[in-house]
Amino acid sequence: MRLSVLIVNYNVKAFLDQCLRSVQAASRGLDVEVIVVDNASTDQSGEWIPAQFPEVRWISSPTNLGFGRANNLALREATGDVVLYLNPDTVVPEDNFSTALAYLAAHPEVGSLGCRMIDGTGEYLPESKRALPTPSVALYRLLGLSSLFPRSPRFARYYLGHLPEDRNAEVDVHCGAWMMVRKPILDQLGGFDEAYFMYGEDIDLSYRIQKAGWQNHYLATSPIIHYKGESTKHATWKYVKTFHEAMDIFARTHFAGRAAAFSALIRFGIYAKATSTVVQRWAAVVLPLLFDLALGYFLAESATSYWERSHRYIEGGAYPIAYRWIVLPAYTLTWFAVHTALGGARGTLRRWFSSSFLATLTLLVGYALLPLDWRFSRALVLLSSLLFAAASMASRVLRIAIGLRNRGLLRHGTVHVGRPAPTAHSDPHSTDTDLPFDANIESGINLFRPAVVAIHSQGGIPFRRSIDLMITHRGQGIRFRMIYPQWTLGSDDRRLASDAAIPELDKPLVRRSRALLHAAITVVVTLLSPLLVLHPQGRRLVTGLPSVWTGTKTWVGYTSSAMGLSPLKPGVVPHVTPSGVAEWDHEADRRYASRWHADLDVYALLRRQPVP
Repeated sequence: MRLSVLIVNYNVKAFLDQCLRSVQAASRGLDVEVIVVDNASTDQSGEWIPAQFPEVRWISSPTNLGFGRANNLALREATGDVVLYLNPDTVVPEDNFSTALAYLAAHPEVGSLGCRMIDGTGEYLPESKRALPTPSVALYRLLGLSSLFPRSPRFARYYLGHLPEDRNAEVDVHCGAWMMVRKPILDQLGGFDEAYFMYGEDIDLSYRIQKAGWQNHYLATSPIIHYKGESTKHATWKYVKTFHEAMDIFARTHFAGRAAAFSALIRFGIYAKATSTVVQRWAAVVLPLLFDLALGYFLAESATSYWERSHRYIEGGAYPIAYRWIVLPAYTLTWFAVHTALGGARGTLRRWFSSSFLATLTLLVGYALLPLDWRFSRALVLLSSLLFAAASMASRVLRIAIGLRNRGLLRHGTVHVGRPAPTAHSDPHSTDTDLPFDANIESGINLFRPAVVAIHSQGGIPFRRSIDLMITHRGQGIRFRMIYPQWTLGSDDRRLASDAAIPELDKPLVRRSRALLHAAITVVVTLLSPLLVLHPQGRRLVTGLPSVWTGTKTWVGYTSSAMGLSPLKPGVVPHVTPSGVAEWDHEADRRYASRWHADLDVYALLRRQPVP
């Protein structure tokens, strides 16, 4: 049978590259055509991918047609007996196509196939097999009964929890990330319903295939990787709106008599889920901060009581009530706000120290600006700052202790599978370990307990082997990386292989933290300018103060005229003393952009070396 693989791409160039590499491997010895529809991507997919894969038929759409319309566009060009709808953020093993086609040949009653899917950590994706989302099925899931009874044929029917993930079975609904359908059926049904823009079209098509008298089966024997949602963002209000509209169309089309009740139920469930997700995300950030604030205030209030008992010179024997109920809470909130904004709560220990210092400095500057009637005790400001830092560190230790239940935190280092031989400049103190792909990789991973397993394409490890590794070690806290000449890919990380990480200065939170730091520096330099003019470096800062106030410069900038890095305004001082060698200075700038933290800027402003 001739197989037509249809892929719709939207701004996932790196994942599409990996997907097509796996499709190439799975197509060997078979009659396969690959058609890619690009939905008006802006990541240069249309220039790069066709040059790398000339055998792929490329269709460029000037607008985003949506998932269903784009696939139907490719379907009209398909010439195969069987069609495979495939997401670009997937990886198929070498035996995937042959196994699926053999299954269809052996089961003529089967009209379509879905397959077992895992994410980039090896975890099973329950949407691999689903039941028809009838009102009762949706209600059980909405009420949480599917979670309470995950193996119940009735209550856990949404994801067919009673069916083992590693066994083939008849199901109702497939996931459009990997969906294989006989071409004559698609010609009869007209492909996807184009009333759906995104989401729900796979449910609709699966149901129409069943209504046409065919069976839908789940294929467990050749699992794939689905990074899941790389071209879309879930748990957002836009996603909620789009998904509800899709389910509303499905209800009106197939449950006309119960459409209103069905639609209302789906609407409630989706919005409840989205709200819950948003609340959980905020709670994960806010609750630890509230704990830190409460602990810090308790310690500072206790220190105040001690100070009152130990120093009888306080007029009236105690600080005014305004100190306890206004000033002290303001100190607490200010210190932790600055500390958190600068990354002290979750950053490295070095960042914790620098954030604590700058938060204390902010308090002291704020204290100096207070009216005299509100300056109760500079000693208490310092003592409170020390206690705030102690509270923050105690909170970090507590979170680490709780997190030790996650086995991944007990792991360290990286195991490289199939990496080329290390160079002479390799770090002798590195925790990296190299394993050849033909070794007993499972034993090596169990021995070295890495936090990351990096699988290198040059090593020749089969895709099926990589998938089996992920499944074997799922739930162990291991992050898997697939490394190619151009890309490093993973479920929670994707970037150019040449980059050590996403540049810090490309992260909005880091840029805001840097702006906050520079605003604090501006206040300090302004207040201390009469003294700073007495020092050569200080005069440099005072001279640059007008440029910073007007917004034409920032305090610290690049050393050279760097290109292709995170945009920065010119600096009053460079972050390091220029070396005079352009390549070295550019590399220093790259490291600054990639690894920025507050003490880099503080050091640049305080260093004694002369600057141009």
